[in-house]
Amino acid sequence: MKKSTKELLIVSIVGVTLVCSVIVIVSESGNVTSVSEEASLPENMPKGHKMLPPLTSHEEAISLADEFLLETFGEEFFHDHFAFVKIEERPDLRIWFVIYQYTSHGYTVDMDVAVNSDRIYDDRPRVDVPFSHIILEPQEILISEEEAQRIAQEYGLEPPYMKLTLSCELELRRICWIVVRENAKYGELKGVSIDAANGTVLASWVKF
Repeated sequence: MKKSTKELLIVSIVGVTLVCSVIVIVSESGNVTSVSEEASLPENMPKGHKMLPPLTSHEEAISLADEFLLETFGEEFFHDHFAFVKIEERPDLRIWFVIYQYTSHGYTVDMDVAVNSDRIYDDRPRVDVPFSHIILEPQEILISEEEAQRIAQEYGLEPPYMKLTLSCELELRRICWIVVRENAKYGELKGVSIDAANGTVLASWVKF
């Protein structure tokens, strides 16, 4: 009789232990599932925001770039100065550059609007301004090529010049005449950037 009672007690203890083990396993399994679900979410994903699909056509990028320019400059200025040229895709940057020819007083300069072509959060802008070679306010080209040469020479950049071109400078956000001396020696003034609207020398560099 005592032996049966002892065996019954052992069976009961084993049964309770198994039940507890099952509860712990289920609990741990639940935790693992929870962690797994969290791990499947993108890192630092903002709550309440969705991912927009990537662009599928150049027309989408052109429409987004046009909209950005219209909002920045207004309809009249946009149509008077900007003409679409082409799109250059940069898969390594996940950006499509929408290239325009900007015209003012008979001079032209290329500009581009960088459009993110990848999947992005719906609260992020498609147009990547820091990557865009674009002015952010109206600017006319009022300084002629001859005036740019004169200003460069007065600043100390002696001719002959190997380069004298118009450029939309990324850091300056201005249309500039880029004048570069042909035979500059080490330590001598090599080139200048001249504001194409008012003739101000905005930057200069020496030969290294």
